[in-house]
Amino acid sequence: MRRAYFIFVLFAVSLSACYEPLTEIPEETVGLAPVYAEGEWQTIESGPPQGIVELNKIYYKDSLIFVGEAQRGIHVIDNRDPAQPEPIAFISITGNSDIAIKGNVLFANNLSDLVALDISDVRNVSVISRTPGVFPASGLELPAGYTGFFECPDPNMGSIVGWSEKNLIRPECWR
Repeated sequence: MRRAYFIFVLFAVSLSACYEPLTEIPEETVGLAPVYAEGEWQTIESGPPQGIVELNKIYYKDSLIFVGEAQRGIHVIDNRDPAQPEPIAFISITGNSDIAIKGNVLFANNLSDLVALDISDVRNVSVISRTPGVFPASGLELPAGYTGFFECPDPNMGSIVGWSEKNLIRPECWR
């Protein structure tokens, strides 16, 4: 028991040495600002393929690869010829971070809602059902591994769907 306590204390001390305590808030600095959902965030539709910017989860089904684009939607890639995979569609789903597929139904989060999509034609998906408020507000998390200043989220502005870099004046939030 005493040895476990010693190891715990040593671990805690080593972690505390990883971060320097904040001593002064700068007048101006570069940091992250939340990007809030605008307009019709519940609209889900297929469109032409897009380049992958921020890779998220990957799902494989029936020679198709479904590649998550963090907070934006899902890239669909035809992988019948693995030597030449072909992007065929992008399914726009605001605030999406996870998917599951059963048969021809793709389940995804659309911010806090759970949606079921008919993907029998990935170039023309349709919403089968929507269950509001299933998930806690998504997108509030800062990007993985981020350490620095950021603009404090304002719940009155709506749901956060991502973060962008910008100049911040006397930022009040940091990690």
